[in-house]
Amino acid sequence: MVMFLKNLMPYKKAKEIVFKRLEKLATEKVKLIPIYEAYNKISSEDILSPEDLPMFNRAAMDGYGVIAEDTFGASETNPIILDLLGDPHKPVREGQCVKLSTGMATPEGVNAVVMKEYCREGEGFVEIREGVRPYENICKVGEDIKKGDLILKRGDVITPYHIGILSSLGIRYIRTYDLSVGVVSTGDELVDLEDFSSIEELKRKKKYIINSNTPMFYALIKELGFSPKIYKSVGDNKEEIKEALLKSIEENDIVITTGGTSVGDRDYTVEVVKDIGKLIIHGVQIRPGKPFGFGRCSLGEKEVLLYILSGYPVAAVVQFELFLRNYFRSRRSIYLPLARSVPSTPGRTDVVRVKLVSENKRTYVEPLRIKGSGILSSLKDGDGYIIIDENVEGYEKGEYVKVYLF
Repeated sequence: MVMFLKNLMPYKKAKEIVFKRLEKLATEKVKLIPIYEAYNKISSEDILSPEDLPMFNRAAMDGYGVIAEDTFGASETNPIILDLLGDPHKPVREGQCVKLSTGMATPEGVNAVVMKEYCREGEGFVEIREGVRPYENICKVGEDIKKGDLILKRGDVITPYHIGILSSLGIRYIRTYDLSVGVVSTGDELVDLEDFSSIEELKRKKKYIINSNTPMFYALIKELGFSPKIYKSVGDNKEEIKEALLKSIEENDIVITTGGTSVGDRDYTVEVVKDIGKLIIHGVQIRPGKPFGFGRCSLGEKEVLLYILSGYPVAAVVQFELFLRNYFRSRRSIYLPLARSVPSTPGRTDVVRVKLVSENKRTYVEPLRIKGSGILSSLKDGDGYIIIDENVEGYEKGEYVKVYLF
């Protein structure tokens, strides 16, 4: 049985169906967590600043708080002498100054800070040897962030710098997406990392392939800020696959399978999904990754989404990228010219792995000359990918294309 192109769903339609299901699931799977645990999580809400930052005018330098107009004309040869107040919180009047350290609040009256390098302190007075403009060396209220500014938007990945800003505003907790994702790899040829003693042993038998999909997807899920749960690989046995899937469905919000998604005699995963749940998509007009499957399974009131991915690593990663990762975390993109032409077949969406190259002080996009969905090095060596729409017959050399960066 062969899967013909005319039987496949267009990429954009498949994406719309999958993302609509993800929207419902993500809305339900939100957790309030301490800010200390928020790194690399994905914000499930827009967060507006509740305050100005700084919340008060403060010194940007070590020095002396002054009324700027009192220092006009000051120089090394014509220092201006100001009375030094002992209390840094006392209002400063004309002819007075106060000693301040970086970050201290400026008292009433102070509208500038003279750096200490340009001052000489005496007994109850200070010689000012350089004038300052109003608000020079002062961080003004709201200079960094204004009340109501958008700090995080829904879908943003939380960085250490977000955490710093949120903490400075007194925000202790944040709502993030909280999803558990199970990974089940299938195939008689697979052997898990913990199930063999040496590479030499496998090479002698010439019948096994080390299961790289499970550890790779464990890392990809962690990168998304979700909780991965991995299971032992299972052979091409319908009952074993069913048992593994039911266990993983019970314990997770999303289950990813790799292998068994084509239409061969031993590709049972799709059949099992039909038995225990509902198969919504099987086959999409993309390359690589054509035999992508998507379904759902209900356990009481709980609905689990099922991603049936290819056993070939590159195809599986492309399917994961397009139909799961891109919903939660879009890649940064840039427009660059092609180093050479890249063809495509109308009616199919092509995902082409690329590398960035420099020539004559310009940066170009070089499509990787690699065939096959099992070439893992193309993921390691690539800098990103381009997507060629189903209505486009490729791109010409020198044409600018949108590159999604790894």
